[in-house]
Amino acid sequence: MAVAFLFGTWLALRESRRLHLDEDRVVTVVLVALVAGVLGARMLYVLEHVSEFRREWGSVLALWQGGLTLYGGLVAGVFGGLLAARRLGLPVWVTADALAPSLAIGGAIGRVGCFLNGCCYGRPTRLPWGVSFPPSSFAGLEFGNAKIHPSQLYFSLAGLVVFAFVWAVRKRTGPAGTLFWISTMLYALVRIPLDFTRAYEPETAFLSAFGIEIVESQLSSLAIALFSLLMIMRLRRESLAPSAA
Repeated sequence: MAVAFLFGTWLALRESRRLHLDEDRVVTVVLVALVAGVLGARMLYVLEHVSEFRREWGSVLALWQGGLTLYGGLVAGVFGGLLAARRLGLPVWVTADALAPSLAIGGAIGRVGCFLNGCCYGRPTRLPWGVSFPPSSFAGLEFGNAKIHPSQLYFSLAGLVVFAFVWAVRKRTGPAGTLFWISTMLYALVRIPLDFTRAYEPETAFLSAFGIEIVESQLSSLAIALFSLLMIMRLRRESLAPSAA
């Protein structure tokens, strides 16, 4: 996470210079988004595991013990970052576009950390690239020595692909804000199929039929993708609307 933050900040500053944004203010936006993102990710995780925390509410703040939910961090981080940009007098959607590549590459780097930590692990598989985790790891405790999908690396690769696309088109995506929402939509869309390879707690399943489980994160991904598409359409429509006299 530290590597993702540092590299993402460096990349955001590079884009800020290209887009003629005040770099000091952009750093402030990044810091606000980081804090809001961590708090949001922890809050959603706690809400999803309330029964566990009822026995010891003091552990809610024990971030070093793990327990963050990505979409909670994404929503809170984006909201906090956009609010900070507005308060600091930065053009909100231009700032969001400057941060879009950083979010994509940051997610890719962060998932490598998930793999090394052993969290966010995959389901058992017979594919030749299946991996086994140590017996004392999260995956080892659940699946033993069974080969499982390296889902964290799938997500990392997907993040790299999204980053490569966003970086390639960043100078020709149309109205300000479009690049940010394209990045968000692409990540949400690629996550839907990748989540089929990931092991989730049974209670997160929303629908199960024919051996296929639809989990909450997939529904969240679909909702975020649709919302991102609506925002892209709105930004384009506003850019084409005639200016008021």
